Parts: sequence; structure tokens; C-alpha cells
Amino acid sequence: MNIPLQTPRKTLMYPIQGWLGLRIFLCFAFVYLLSYGIRGINAIIAPNLIADMGISNTVLGVMSAAFFIGFFIMQLPLGHWLDQYGSRKSESFLLLIAVLGSVLFVTAQEVSFLTLGRWFIGIGVSACLMSAFAFYGRWFKPEQQGPLASAMLMCGTAGAMLMTIPVQVALPALGWRGIFWIMVVLLVTSVFVIYFGIPKASDPTPVVSKNQQKKSFDWLHGYLPIIQSGNFKQVFPMGIFNIGGFYAIQTLWLGNWFRDYIGLSEPEVANYLFLFNLMLLLGYAANMFIPRILHQMGLSTFKYVAIFSGLALLMQALAFYVPKEYSAIYLFLFALLSTVFILGQSIFNQFFPRSISGKASTSINILIFGGAFMIQWGIGFLIDWLILQGSTKSEAINSSFKVLIILQGLSFLWMLVAPYVIKKSSFLPIAQR
Repeated sequence: MNIPLQTPRKTLMYPIQGWLGLRIFLCFAFVYLLSYGIRGINAIIAPNLIADMGISNTVLGVMSAAFFIGFFIMQLPLGHWLDQYGSRKSESFLLLIAVLGSVLFVTAQEVSFLTLGRWFIGIGVSACLMSAFAFYGRWFKPEQQGPLASAMLMCGTAGAMLMTIPVQVALPALGWRGIFWIMVVLLVTSVFVIYFGIPKASDPTPVVSKNQQKKSFDWLHGYLPIIQSGNFKQVFPMGIFNIGGFYAIQTLWLGNWFRDYIGLSEPEVANYLFLFNLMLLLGYAANMFIPRILHQMGLSTFKYVAIFSGLALLMQALAFYVPKEYSAIYLFLFALLSTVFILGQSIFNQFFPRSISGKASTSINILIFGGAFMIQWGIGFLIDWLILQGSTKSEAINSSFKVLIILQGLSFLWMLVAPYVIKKSSFLPIAQR
């Protein structure tokens, strides 16, 4: 049954389906593919940046992590904007900032401008996944949320794959600046894709506060039911260390780990990063179907996420502790299993009503990208510190990863025991959507 949602125009019907639904998905998917690619491109171009700009591991970590700082600081206002103005307006505006950041990055002659550029890029693409999730939460059926989330991550992973072998092949001819000029053109294209590809009728009616003096910060109170819930407290450490740590490694330090610990050449690093992201893509594809099958067998999506998160943690630990000739195999298995993280995010969103789906989406993102910044910088700092203490770079990078895995293990244990420690009344049931 088609039920019209309250919007400025009554022509868009809930739930969206058919060709219109496919068009909307492709628009969001294209932009997320691009944002995911630009997020992880430093894993390939890092040696060129180090040689060109003469920077240390700590500086490289800080410069790359500036992306996550931009991402992090935008999550609170982004959730409000998505609920107030909708995905189309919010995302197309922010993508203009990503264009500015890319131009700053590609023309930079100093590390400070590289860092500023990455910061603006992080701000600009901060809406690329959450705007899609907020839109899907409002306009698509609840049973479609998991498959849509997995399909979006498949597209994002495809973007990460495009930043591996293709970039490595193009680097000698174009240089890292030439590759980034291509990214600038694609980002400009993405602005038009979102603004004109997403129906204008989906824009919500802006809610105007009666008290004009208070309205600037009234929207912050909308986050209180979320952060006070037991659901949020349960996933707090996992969001920071497990999911945030995953992004920190994937988008920068994984390439260095393959290069400096495993001992691969530059073309081999690109190949291994491609395979890592291919395993992610296969995992996201499997998550479009497996949870539904397991649900019919009596296993909830939450239990599926918990079991496979634990297995992912085990594979990651083995990768860092076994002899290095076997490490890559376990890391590829980790990539396959870690794809359940996104299902955890989609489950979290469903505990809250559709009217605050934007805030629910971005509240968990605050944890993830705040953690990604902290860990990406922290690994770089720890590598340099361990080298000063006499470790080789190979030992330093693997030891840094071992520290992270301990924190991730403790976070996973908290997720399991939290329901027995936190008041049961603070846990919210699945919202009526």
C-alpha cells in the first residue's frame, strides 16, 4: 500500500520502488563510490607524498586523519540538516566543499595546505553515506534497509578498488597531482548528480522554531534520546576501536603494513589492496542475502553481527601474530567478515523513529570517525616512537596493530556484557517505522 509522507509536494509516495528507486540508489551509490575512493587514496600515493613533501609517519598520519576530523565535526550538524532540509540539499551543498578541499590538496606546496585540503574533503563527503541511509530510512521499506546498506558498501568498496591497481598504474604518468585533478572533475559531477538526480519532492518541510533566539542550538536536544539509550552505550567502544580502527587501517596504514611488514613492492601492494577490497565487496554482496536466510532459520541479524564481528576480530589478531608469510591470508578473511559492521549500523538506526533517522545515523558516525582519526594519528605516532626506541619499521608497524587489536577485543567483550550491566529499561525496542 502506498502511503504519502508529509512533504512539500504530495507526488512522491512511500514506499519508493521501481525505476525511481533504482535511479535514486544509483545517484547515492555513484557519490559514495567516489567518496570512499578519495578517502583511501593515500594508501597508494603515500610514498609519493612522503618523497615529494618530505614528511614523517606521524605527519602522514595527521595529514591523512584530517579527513576524519572533518568527517567527525560534521556529524552533529549533519544529522540536523538531514532531518531539517533533506538529503538532496544537504549533500549537494557539502560536496561543493569537497571540491574546494580537493583543489587545495592538489595545488598544495606545503604540508599545512595538504592537511587543510584533506580536512575540507572530509567535511565535504561527510554526508555521502549517511544522507543515503537517512533517505532510505524515510522512503524505503524497513526490510530493504539491510540490503540497501550492503549494496551501498559494495559500491563504496568498488571505489576503494579503483584507487588501488588503476591508480598505481597511472601514477608514473600522471603523478599524484594529476590523479587528484581527475578527482576534482568527478566531485564537480557528483554535485549535479545529487542535486538533479534526487527528487525535489523528497525534501522535508523545514521546521521553524518559534523562539528565534534559541533555535540555533535547540536541535542538539534531539540527540539526547539517542546518546542516553542503552543501545548507544552498548556500541560506544566498538564504534571507536573496531569500526573506527578498521577505517583507520584500510584507508592508510594497511598499504604501509603490506609494504614495510610483509615486504611487498609497490605494484604488489596495489594488488594486495585490490584483493583486500575485493573480499570486502564479496562480503557486502553476501550480506544482502545471508541475514534474511538466517532470520528464517531463527537467527537474528544482531546475533549474526555479533558472531561474525567476533570471527573478524580473531582473523585480524591472527594476521598480526602469526608468521608474516601467512598474515595476508588471515587479513583477507578479516576483510570478508568485517563487512557485518555496516549491518550493525543499519540495526542501530531502526531503534529510533523515522523523524530522527538522520541524527541516529550520524550519532554512530561520530564514534566511528572520531575513532578513525584518533587511531590513524595514534598508529603513526606509535610507529615513530617505537622506531626511536630501537624497533625496525617492520616491527613498529606490526606492534602498533597489536596494541589496537587488544583495545578492539575489550570493546567486543563490552558489547556482549553491556545488556547485563546497563539498565534494561534504557534499551529501546525496534521503532515502528
